Amino acid sequence: MKFVIAMILAVATMISMVAAECPNACSAHGKCGAYDMCLCYRNWMSNDCSERICQFGLAHVDTPKGDLDSSSGVLTGPGTTVVTNDAVFPYGTTEQYPATVDADGNVLTNSAHEYRECSNKGMCDRSTGTCACFEGYDGSACQRASCPSNADGVCSGHGTCETISEIAERDFGNVYKLWDEDSTMGCVCDGGYTGSDCSERICKYGADPLYYDDEQNIRYSNWTYQFYTKAAGTTITGNYSLVLYDSFGEDWQTATLDWNATCETVTQALEELPNNVVPAGTVRCYKSDKTNDGVGIGQEADGVEPIYDAGMWLHSKYTIAFPSNTGKLKQIAINKYLDGTRPTLFTDELTPTLGWHIYPNGFTGEDTDMVADRCEDVTVTLNAGTTTHYLGGLDTAETKLLKKCLGDVNGDSTDNVEVYDWDYGTKYNPHLIKLVDATQDSAITTTDQNGDTDTDYQLTQYPVTQLCAKSDSGAKTAAGYDVDGYGIYVCANRNPPGFYAVLYYDTGVSATNPFRLFTRAAADYASTTEFYVYTTTGHLQMVNENSAAYTTADSYSTANKVDLHYSNTLYTTNYTDTQTGNVGAMDCETVDSSLNEYGSLDCLSKNDYVMVLSTGSTTHNAADLAANPIYPNMYTVKKISREDKSLTGENMAFEKDSERIRNQIVLDYSMNTDFRWDGGTTSAVDTAAMVYKFYPPVEAKLYHYAGECSHRGICNTKTGLCDCFPGYSSDNCGMVNALSN
Repeated sequence: MKFVIAMILAVATMISMVAAECPNACSAHGKCGAYDMCLCYRNWMSNDCSERICQFGLAHVDTPKGDLDSSSGVLTGPGTTVVTNDAVFPYGTTEQYPATVDADGNVLTNSAHEYRECSNKGMCDRSTGTCACFEGYDGSACQRASCPSNADGVCSGHGTCETISEIAERDFGNVYKLWDEDSTMGCVCDGGYTGSDCSERICKYGADPLYYDDEQNIRYSNWTYQFYTKAAGTTITGNYSLVLYDSFGEDWQTATLDWNATCETVTQALEELPNNVVPAGTVRCYKSDKTNDGVGIGQEADGVEPIYDAGMWLHSKYTIAFPSNTGKLKQIAINKYLDGTRPTLFTDELTPTLGWHIYPNGFTGEDTDMVADRCEDVTVTLNAGTTTHYLGGLDTAETKLLKKCLGDVNGDSTDNVEVYDWDYGTKYNPHLIKLVDATQDSAITTTDQNGDTDTDYQLTQYPVTQLCAKSDSGAKTAAGYDVDGYGIYVCANRNPPGFYAVLYYDTGVSATNPFRLFTRAAADYASTTEFYVYTTTGHLQMVNENSAAYTTADSYSTANKVDLHYSNTLYTTNYTDTQTGNVGAMDCETVDSSLNEYGSLDCLSKNDYVMVLSTGSTTHNAADLAANPIYPNMYTVKKISREDKSLTGENMAFEKDSERIRNQIVLDYSMNTDFRWDGGTTSAVDTAAMVYKFYPPVEAKLYHYAGECSHRGICNTKTGLCDCFPGYSSDNCGMVNALSN
């Protein structure tokens, strides 16, 4: 009997074991649990755990999940969790889009891009656990958009595929932190290629030959670079290379240059770059004769040097210009690492203080002339005053014509005055003009050694310059100066480029010379030199009188100031004590200029044009005038931000955690002057600057004169060659040729 009972119990046990067997033994990818149900291991799913789960990513496009609990009827709301303990949604999910909340439980309204399998841009292959991405998407979770590709490869083999955040970082360190920072992709094309897939060739750049004439000249790139130390008696040893960027943004590095190379050597190195990047005989160069190896300060006099600093010893200083490299070029750079990571330029100091500055001299190249309207029958001279410079040489008729040419100054013609329909201009809205030296176009009268008067009807007189090209060597100016081309001598400055000046009209300052300049171009010219005047229908607008922009602060040490000279970064702060809460911000994202927030008159965004001038004083004083450059630059805003408080930025470790340097504006070029913070309006010597936003003329008033094929031909994007219009020739269609068809 006992045996029978034992057998019955054994059979019952076997029957119960069979009943507890899970489907397919959970395919060896899970554990068999209660109710014959598989509990799948991670990344496996289905009733027998035989199917793989694919990788998840942020959904490119959100899609509804539907009636997940098979309850029929209206879908449950975003706050109701269903399907808990699911392999795909182990913590449950919702039938409607989930209610995204912050750390405090507050519901976030404009949220999207939930984590979804294959990022909602692919189908999961359950046998392998890999995503089969839809066309145009790739990645293990289809998490990124594909870069264009063709038979030549991704980006046509002429570029690199990068994320939008990487592309932003390339652009002056901009930051992109939206949901698709690692999902949206794009091609960064090699120099000379363009298009979304980098398949199109760019043709050679040139200047429209119909743009320039006897009075209108091309503005071209002009930079100064200098090597310095912050201690006397030091010696520099070694060499470096110059890095030049062409019209396409491609970088070209010269052969090795000694730190004290002659201008001839520098010129030769630039003109020997391959592919005729810099045409032979075109580079203009001047090496300062004031610098020396640690003996003396090596600078021009205070007021002549753009930034004079007794704590800076200049060892070599060069100014180079590129008349034949048309268009707006990226600022040159210096490479001192010619042997891997080992610097090849150094000093004999135990703690090196070697550095260099690079800056444009107010004559940057351009693709578009935004100050293109010649004021006919008007020439002016430049004269120096105590607190401003001013325009002279105007008779009554010319004064009337100039007023008419200047016209509106603030974009609002309803407040114009007089029969000339113009504005006087103020420090809030000054006039912007361009001046072109008219010397070579004037029949100059001179007196010879016998006292006889001679008139130069052949126009052999030219403006003179120390910035000379090799082709100028050995020539003679009309004044008889020997021209070396590579030293302290002078050469003819044919077709000099125009430079900007900023003015307002005030008879209260001077009834006889009311056209006052904030800038100080008279420092470089005789009071008899005549200039053509060009005006614009665009206008300048001060951004915020209560926000000061500066590059250095009076409280900084001498060494720190030297490193910050000629920077392309502006720091902005509260300029007055009356605007409580103002931190100097000027960006359109956080400042509402329409409400005149903190006295804001306007705001700035990336790619806005700006000029930076010291005009903040109640009355424009001598310190303001001295702070402004002789030749002001027009800049482009490349980045405007409020930086993290813990970030110090370049050379700013001594200001760590300071609120004062958090608001920053990064410009495309370095500044050729020093704007110094010293307490704002409470200080008589403060020369912090005001930022002016420039509104360009309407498209019809702009002259796009530099571009592919000189705008006188069609670019063949397959070959990269220009097909010139009839009457034009050369590889960039920049030559007028009556025989060309």
